[in-house]
Amino acid sequence: MKHLKVIVRAMLLSTLFVTIERTELKTSEKHNGILTDLSKKSMGNINNCNIDYILKWEGGLSKHVKDSASSNCVPDGSGVHTNKGITWLSWRAKHGSNESSIKRFYEMSKKDWLGMYELYWYGIKADKIDSDLIAEFWADFAWGSGVGGASRQLQSYLRSEGFNLEIDGIIGKMTLNALNGLIKAKGERYVFDGCYIHRIHFLKSLKSFADFGRGWMNRLEDFYDYAETKLNG
Repeated sequence: MKHLKVIVRAMLLSTLFVTIERTELKTSEKHNGILTDLSKKSMGNINNCNIDYILKWEGGLSKHVKDSASSNCVPDGSGVHTNKGITWLSWRAKHGSNESSIKRFYEMSKKDWLGMYELYWYGIKADKIDSDLIAEFWADFAWGSGVGGASRQLQSYLRSEGFNLEIDGIIGKMTLNALNGLIKAKGERYVFDGCYIHRIHFLKSLKSFADFGRGWMNRLEDFYDYAETKLNG
């Protein structure tokens, strides 16, 4: 099965990482002292995102009762809670819940969809990440797990790389400096593979993995294949 290939790939990468010598950045002071000068430019560009990839995997209207979004359905008795990956809860927060908003949610134009996607892109500060690919990866993480959840996981990943960061879900200067500095020091490939493995472990830790894990892994493998085309030029 495809998701097994994802897990095997992750295991191989994990083994490889054991042999890689890590950069000696042990304190937050040293991180800040070095990395502040490495993160002056913003390279994450939302216009370079593979939007077709997201829409391909999201599909259309969903009323899956085991989805966590099912606790907040459209208030019309349909049971629908998600359209093209946009939950009714998120849509309602931006557009309200009147009859016009409900109609617009069901019709979901590309412009409206992009307007919602921007909330995740800018919420995770993807525009301030010095790599188009890694910016898109974390925006996709936020898309699936919420901005706060993805932000905490990004900080958790960076802590695993030796950075002394608080896991508070707030992407500020220290978090961005750490990530951009790691990209600069270790390279885009190293950081992407590390983030990819971290996301696999995170997904497998979720209770709903039993119900949705196969789809998540297939989707993540598809993103990995897409990433390969970007990393290889």
